Amino acid sequence: MKKAFELESKFKELIEWMQKNPDEVIKERHRATEKLIKKRCVYGDSTFQTTLVPLFLKKESMELIEKTSEVFDSMIDKIIGLYFSDENIRDYFPYHEVPQELVHADPGYIKSTILNRLDILFDGKNLKYIEFNTDNPGGKGWVDMYEEIFAEQSFYRDIIADFGVREEKKITGGLFDAAMKCFNEFADEGEKPRCGFVSFREITMKQDDEIVRDFFIENGVEANIIDPRDLEFKNGRLYSNGIKFNLLIRALKAQFYLRFPREMKDFKKAILNKGACLVNSFRSILGSEKSLLSFLSNHFNHHYFTEDEVKFIKAHIPWTRKLDETVTLSKEGEEMSLKTYIVKHKDELTLKPSWGAGGYNVLVGKSTDKAEWADCLESNLGSSDWTVQEYIEIPETEIPVIKNNKIVLEKKFFNLSPYVFGGKYVGMLGRVSEKDVINVSAGGGVIPVFPLKHE
Repeated sequence: MKKAFELESKFKELIEWMQKNPDEVIKERHRATEKLIKKRCVYGDSTFQTTLVPLFLKKESMELIEKTSEVFDSMIDKIIGLYFSDENIRDYFPYHEVPQELVHADPGYIKSTILNRLDILFDGKNLKYIEFNTDNPGGKGWVDMYEEIFAEQSFYRDIIADFGVREEKKITGGLFDAAMKCFNEFADEGEKPRCGFVSFREITMKQDDEIVRDFFIENGVEANIIDPRDLEFKNGRLYSNGIKFNLLIRALKAQFYLRFPREMKDFKKAILNKGACLVNSFRSILGSEKSLLSFLSNHFNHHYFTEDEVKFIKAHIPWTRKLDETVTLSKEGEEMSLKTYIVKHKDELTLKPSWGAGGYNVLVGKSTDKAEWADCLESNLGSSDWTVQEYIEIPETEIPVIKNNKIVLEKKFFNLSPYVFGGKYVGMLGRVSEKDVINVSAGGGVIPVFPLKHE
């Protein structure tokens, strides 16, 4: 409690100083932006916006997030494992984004999902998991860089050093360790890895992957960014320009690899025949289906889980249903018509495409026009590609922002996204926004997150 009280006092002093010295704050922001550009923390033509202050989380909050994230990571793996052995579960996930043969391909290692990011809403007391990203989570290289540059700024250097816990390159390091573990399971004894980050050359926003690639090189693993259309499958192995690549990191979402089927036939053959170790494998994308949250929150499926797992589900997974579950149980546990319930409880719900990402097409009932809500429901009722989810109040935090060359306090919505690589929590992305659908690529900002030192 002493640390938290001291930190609050320091923050108050810092914000008061910022408000009295806006020119200094703006100059420092410009210097930090230049560093971000040099470190390749850019999205398109500009850097992501970063907040003027970091977020500190207490020890008990960090322990709760770490524990629950790892538990849900293991549950995702459990459901994906059952998908291949239980027909009822297979019917629950009518997957059609990627051919079944790729989803069923043996990756050559045991764990179903490797590089995962789980999106949460946490107000300090209530913790809810609203989405899972087990396909190709972004920010893997950027977040460490943001924290590093943030901790060097003169305003926060002492505060972060005195109150925060920092671990250098914890996310990129965790990714490296997880990928190496998969490779060691996959490869012949004594075989050395050569890593390819698989993306299309037309895609210019590769900086996040370049940062991770450089970490691999610094740690003794040869690595390149390669185009899957250049790959040749021969003698059971995969080559690009005559160089054998036996470890591949997916640098795009799964559906992108369905493009150019003629040019990518060798890449596909290699995946089907274990010609290279692919991280994340195509089976991992099943965990990104929002219908997985529907499966978890429906008590008819709880017999698949242990008593402790069910407790975690009830405490941390919001009520969710696919729109093809036209007759189901309400949040209150009563049998009802899903359509009637969605219309009646509009302000308590959100509508989401099951395969959406980046906050696109998400409708928050309380901030959506009735006609737009009704139109979306009518267009997608009965579809397994859409879900409805209990609305969770989005936490807000008051932070200083630059406005008209002044420093003012504004309330922002925020969420957190813990990364779990190879089953282990490795770090966290924090995001803020003026809008209640928070996404960095859609105009939100990054808030660096540090665990608070414990006395």
